[in-house]
Amino acid sequence: MDSLAKNITEKKLFENARVFIAPMRTQDVVTLEGSVLGGSNMLPRSLRETPFLASKLFDAGTKKHDKKNLRESLAARGASLSFSAGGDRTYFSGSCLPEDLPFLLQIVEECLSTAVFQPAEISSTRERLLGRLKEQRTDTRTQASNELSRLLYDETHLNYAEKDAFQEKSLKSVTRAQLVDFRSSLGREGLVLAIVGDIDTATALRAVERTFGRLAKGTQTSVLKKKNTKAPMMQEKRISIAEKTNIDIFLGCVVPLTYESPEYLPLSVLTHMLGGSFAAHLMQTVRERDGLTYGIQSYLSDFGKDLEGSFRIWATFSPDLYERGVQTIRKEVKNFLSAGLTENALTQKKEERTGSYVIGLSTTGGLASLLHKIGREGKPLSYLDEYPRLIRALVVKDIRAAAPMINLDRLSLAVAGTFTK
Repeated sequence: MDSLAKNITEKKLFENARVFIAPMRTQDVVTLEGSVLGGSNMLPRSLRETPFLASKLFDAGTKKHDKKNLRESLAARGASLSFSAGGDRTYFSGSCLPEDLPFLLQIVEECLSTAVFQPAEISSTRERLLGRLKEQRTDTRTQASNELSRLLYDETHLNYAEKDAFQEKSLKSVTRAQLVDFRSSLGREGLVLAIVGDIDTATALRAVERTFGRLAKGTQTSVLKKKNTKAPMMQEKRISIAEKTNIDIFLGCVVPLTYESPEYLPLSVLTHMLGGSFAAHLMQTVRERDGLTYGIQSYLSDFGKDLEGSFRIWATFSPDLYERGVQTIRKEVKNFLSAGLTENALTQKKEERTGSYVIGLSTTGGLASLLHKIGREGKPLSYLDEYPRLIRALVVKDIRAAAPMINLDRLSLAVAGTFTK
């Protein structure tokens, strides 16, 4: 396979910034994915809703443009722009015509550096988000997922999910001054930016350097991640939610790895073999063979460069079938780990994984997303080509060696829905 990285340019700017420019034969389409350091992990627990609220307000008015003017100017050019909040980073993504790239970059910089957070906008946005949190209280999948996080992690761990009441209280307490302080912490030194599409590399780089050079330095390092102190054990918790026709369950355990660990990739492939697609073991047994579930999936969650995460299984059942369904899942996971890790199964999964990887890079959005991921994870650009080779190099011995990371005796269970007994 030809090199995927050979036509991509990486430029290091402002000491710690990484910028990727990837021309593609996609006429009149440019996609960008980017982020700067600054997120909820860097704030006290009581202030961790601040980045979330700020991300919904960055494009709601700046010192130069009010919300109506800003959004109409984007729409008039057929451009899009959105912001979102993360643990270590504040994210932005957008698309535009090639000739409008300098304009779009300018709007990103303007929002990050001069968003004004008008009191009326804060109030209306806060009320909308509080409404979503209220709806979340009756969402069975969300409630079961969050409860599993509380079963697995200690309260100081970054992957611990705060309870709804705490989130609501924190969101209500965010002040305009705190939003401004958070915005002021964002800057160019932690910038990671991928621009993909119908572009000239030199022109795009000049626009990035000129525009983001106006940002302050901002936050330059992420916080040190503390290890989970909660002893691993099997626990179960039921959350009763009235008048639900389905029950959502999450089974899981903490995995003491980061995505930098050599065991992470084989564990990821194993997890996908178990329940990552329609052809995977859990879907073919619990759903297709036994007809117990509407949907089931296994995946790895919340890992970081220096942050441990968890192995998880999600499934949804009718109330009268969920107990039998959970028993079947536990049995099938055990069966798969003892007898399902075969050469043939691994070969099929490697072909599926590498094929979907290459197809995903055929769009501007897919390539921009992966380049941004490589940048924020600190991997070299060459990883774009290295990843499929690493997948193809895996052997059954590697997958079996990763299997003990899924601790069957300590898979905790969180369940949410309307229970018949």
